[in-house]
Amino acid sequence: MAQYRVLMALVLAGLLGWWPASGTRAQSGPDLFQVSGIEVDATAADAVAAREQALLQGQIEGLRRLMRRLTPAAEHGRLPSVGPAEIERYVQNFEIADEQVATNRYLAQLTVRYEPDAVRDLLQGAAFSYAETVSEPIVVLPVYRTSGGAQLWPEGNPWWQAWAEHLDSERLLRLVLPLGDLQDMATVTPEQAASGDPDALAALGQRYGSDDVLVAISTPRGGAAAAGAGSAAAGPPVLELEMRRAGAVQANPAETFQGAPGQRLEDVMAEAVVGLQDTLDERWKSANLLRYDQAGLMVVDVPIARLADWVEISRGLEGLTEVVDVEVATFARDNVRAEIRYIGDQLRFEQALGRIGLGLSREGESWRLLPMGGSRSPGERVSATSTSS
Repeated sequence: MAQYRVLMALVLAGLLGWWPASGTRAQSGPDLFQVSGIEVDATAADAVAAREQALLQGQIEGLRRLMRRLTPAAEHGRLPSVGPAEIERYVQNFEIADEQVATNRYLAQLTVRYEPDAVRDLLQGAAFSYAETVSEPIVVLPVYRTSGGAQLWPEGNPWWQAWAEHLDSERLLRLVLPLGDLQDMATVTPEQAASGDPDALAALGQRYGSDDVLVAISTPRGGAAAAGAGSAAAGPPVLELEMRRAGAVQANPAETFQGAPGQRLEDVMAEAVVGLQDTLDERWKSANLLRYDQAGLMVVDVPIARLADWVEISRGLEGLTEVVDVEVATFARDNVRAEIRYIGDQLRFEQALGRIGLGLSREGESWRLLPMGGSRSPGERVSATSTSS
């Protein structure tokens, strides 16, 4: 199984190398510091002690999951440990569902919300770079292709079922599975999805508030194709994957890999779904890491028509995790000159500004902060009034 996972990782890395993780827009994540579906099960001398033990274990496990969500996978082995005596300082509140209480045993599911600043301090204190930018939704269309044709919607589609059962909605890169109802079926046919029809895919994405649609095509090969889903193949199951994005003129070449002997095709599909999410999420995190070892200062002029304009802009700036401080240097009736201190490099700072609808425009030796539309291309040379260290 370990060998299979390594093969899966290599295949997915090649398969998704074309994915421009920073190309999709980003947004703030109001539930970013919330972890759901934490199953707890503890046994103790009595039910009260079991409950207390289970709740502490659940809160510690949730914090571990949260830190893994925010940090690169390569760093997970050195995540800081938090014990029962310390966990309270990181927990904002929690909810309990599906409680089962016996004389000396307690089972439940927890949803825990953590204190953002406390978690940030914990990671920064351990010298971690981390990300907390959530992507806008990306709609996933799982197409299952056999000799009988392409299947898209849930009925009779084991590839769709694998996505439905293993899609993690709390990652930074937010993948969304459509409802698969009559309206969806009327919007995109299996053939349109498999061929990457840009108009049909754009219409579907619009329904779910997304400009990005990812078509994930899986095709069983060899014995797996003959046996079909739910049956044991004569040899290890083989699955071919092909990924397409809405509007893409060219698709990436298909990649073929095989599962372990004795595995069912459904198990291979489940591993593929998790692996795809891991790879896409890692690329997104890598493109959006907050680098506290880098910092910059930019002086900008902000044209305003009234005081309320500056109040709104300054609130937006202060809400960005990349912005450390905003100081007003001069305040005139129609312009505010401000000094903005930020973490990371200038390109990352510009991407952060884009999340609140602002962009930079260079005029002479000065920068102007304007609504998106009049800004320059990201990455243009820094002006004399912008420094980094």
